Amino acid sequence: MSIPSIEYLPDAAVDPLLDENLRRLLCLCFTKPCDAIFKERRYFNEPPSHRWLMRDQTGMAIAHIAVHEKYVVVDNVKYPIGGIAEVCVHPNHRGNGYVKHILAAIQVWLISQRVEYAVLFGNPKIYGSSGYQPVTNLFHDAEDGEGKPYFASVKAMVKPLTNQDWFTTEVYLPGKTF
Repeated sequence: MSIPSIEYLPDAAVDPLLDENLRRLLCLCFTKPCDAIFKERRYFNEPPSHRWLMRDQTGMAIAHIAVHEKYVVVDNVKYPIGGIAEVCVHPNHRGNGYVKHILAAIQVWLISQRVEYAVLFGNPKIYGSSGYQPVTNLFHDAEDGEGKPYFASVKAMVKPLTNQDWFTTEVYLPGKTF
């Protein structure tokens, strides 16, 4: 079985037909009540800058990963990260290693952009084989039930893209998670 080619495109290049196709794929793959947002838009919290996808013979998206250009702050120093989001594969195409192949292509691209870390929020059983390791020291902006801001700890997975290990102190991700 051959692996479909991986297509890169800036999110700004997504036309209405692909937007509809991506939203259909996202709705099929993400089924929690909070995921209903994908009926209206192709991102969860904020639009990503970049997308990678695979299509079937008819041109329909069967695998997809979005990448956000973000940064984290450690000791008042900013470090660029690639925020991996909206990872999904059509149920009929799962088990073929498509996510691994797309993540590998994204990693090459992130390194070419001098990004030091890829960060995602996902299952260690799925992403561990691609080199992502769980971290417990990432914090982001959040609001409590009354709208008061605070820093929330978030379970994340990180893959260093250079010889620089992930930080041992608290790491701040400004804004919302992706």
